[in-house]
Amino acid sequence: MLFSPEILSLPFDWNMLLYGAGLAAGTAGLASVFTHEHAEDVDINAVKNRVAELENVPARTLEQNDELAALYSAWALDLFDNDADLGEIVTLFGKAEAVLQATLAQGNDDEIRRQLGSVYLNWAVALNEYDDLDSAIIYYYKGIDALKPLDDSGDAEAKYDTAGMKLNLGIVYRQLGEFDKACEVLNESFLAYRAVEKIGVAETRLYMAKVSVQQGNVLFEMGETLDKVTDAYNRAMRLYVEVIEDVGQVELERDLANVLLDRCMAVYDSCISQACESEEERNNKIDSVLMDISRGIELFEKQYSEGNQIARYDLFHAVTLLGKVLCDEGRYVEAQQSLDRAVSEFADLCTGDDDVFLMQMAIAYVSRAIVHLGLGKKDLSEQDCIKGSELVNKLLQMDSEDEEILELRQQFQTLLEQLK
Repeated sequence: MLFSPEILSLPFDWNMLLYGAGLAAGTAGLASVFTHEHAEDVDINAVKNRVAELENVPARTLEQNDELAALYSAWALDLFDNDADLGEIVTLFGKAEAVLQATLAQGNDDEIRRQLGSVYLNWAVALNEYDDLDSAIIYYYKGIDALKPLDDSGDAEAKYDTAGMKLNLGIVYRQLGEFDKACEVLNESFLAYRAVEKIGVAETRLYMAKVSVQQGNVLFEMGETLDKVTDAYNRAMRLYVEVIEDVGQVELERDLANVLLDRCMAVYDSCISQACESEEERNNKIDSVLMDISRGIELFEKQYSEGNQIARYDLFHAVTLLGKVLCDEGRYVEAQQSLDRAVSEFADLCTGDDDVFLMQMAIAYVSRAIVHLGLGKKDLSEQDCIKGSELVNKLLQMDSEDEEILELRQQFQTLLEQLK
């Protein structure tokens, strides 16, 4: 006998599929997405030696100070790239700041301001990545203030960097749950990028797309109307398509697919949390969600086949999501196909201690346990509960108070009770 979806339904928080925010650009995207590129092949020993030489110069010239500040920054970025202690990184950025501020005190130099803005940007990104979000906010604003005279004068590069720092600020405010502030700075960022685009700075549409993704994420988490959320995601997708077609950056198909999944989550959430006017409307929405997830899977498979290894992580997320939606809709046979794939094909991602992948696999197991129970396969359902519970216990060893992990543990316990 098959069990009904009502008996099997468990409360589900869509944020669990965003757990760790590391799988997708949109769903992911919590890390800073705007930085200054820097050389990765720096001879750090040569940098250190030159720093020692310049520090011992009794009366440095302005040019030597510029060089010293640049070397401090390069050293700090090398430490950052190698996951060094944050204190060491901050110390070096602080030395670069002090040198540049001293130089700036001798006269208003646009290039010094530009360099100082870059130091603050990279400093803020480091703080951001090390989860010191309050300090990151301070240094993003320091960067914006340093560039303000250039920005006000119409300098395109300064406008571009300022827009990028506001994008990052929007992401940080979203992490902190300050959604109104996030909306404010993201809107400023989008308008700034649009202004820059009119004067011809490259890649502005790409960053306008990234801003739009974040706007959609914030609006979704704020509980705004579906129309507002999907408008932001649709704008992001249009911009990504334009960049892909105009510039030929096919690797951006991965970002496009992630926005597609973000929109799917928003639409499906509306089907769960809000009553549709008719069953036909709901069915149409569900069909569109399933079609879009399948399209996202195709794009991730294409990217992975072309050598984009990161796309495999997104593929894991998308396959699990497809199985979860099909499970929720009581389409157990189809759901089992997708969830079998998630559990078998991506098992190697969960052999370590990466909490994102462990959580994703646990979600796949709880969904498949429901599917097996719905198909009358109690033994298989119990096996999934046991395997999934092992992953949850491993996650709880990492963070015993995480609400999403605790909720998932409760789901497994509820299922095991039903199986008795």
